[in-house]
Amino acid sequence: MAEEQKTAAPARNFQLNLVQVSDLACRILYQTFVVQAKDKAKMALKDLKSGKGLNVGVLTLTVTHKDTGVEEKLDLPMKIRLDYSEFRGPFNFPSFEASVRATISLIGQTLDAKGDLNILTEESTGSALLHLPGVTEDQDGRYNVMVMAIEPIKERDRKLALGVKLMYLDPNQYEQLRDEAPANEE
Repeated sequence: MAEEQKTAAPARNFQLNLVQVSDLACRILYQTFVVQAKDKAKMALKDLKSGKGLNVGVLTLTVTHKDTGVEEKLDLPMKIRLDYSEFRGPFNFPSFEASVRATISLIGQTLDAKGDLNILTEESTGSALLHLPGVTEDQDGRYNVMVMAIEPIKERDRKLALGVKLMYLDPNQYEQLRDEAPANEE
């Protein structure tokens, strides 16, 4: 029995650096929805709205076992997902792009200043919410609040993927927006 334990494969212990992953996610979002041609960016948003998600690449994690010197790699497909159930007003590409810009701008400024990303974690799911809300206001005075989360995704065809989830939150959760936020309208 003891011999079996010695020859067993080392346990995987991969660590995500949330600062680096957040920076990478912001760069991907910027390229996908701001830099890329608008017709392609709109198609990407259409995929997000349909619930399919958007495959954006593969993140390779590496760990070297100190006792054996053996290096292990894990390739995690990256996927962007969207929850716009709390969005107020007509949901379209210009309003989404403004939200993405506001969110990644705030995260980028915080990263540049080496500030606190205000990460809230959920240990049971492995999710990490970056509570740096990107706030936008439309021409009718409606506020929308977007945040980004990094989360593991279990997919049918793959064991594990890394999700970058963009979520709209109810602006009434924020006192400074509460008094001015009209009721949810489509």
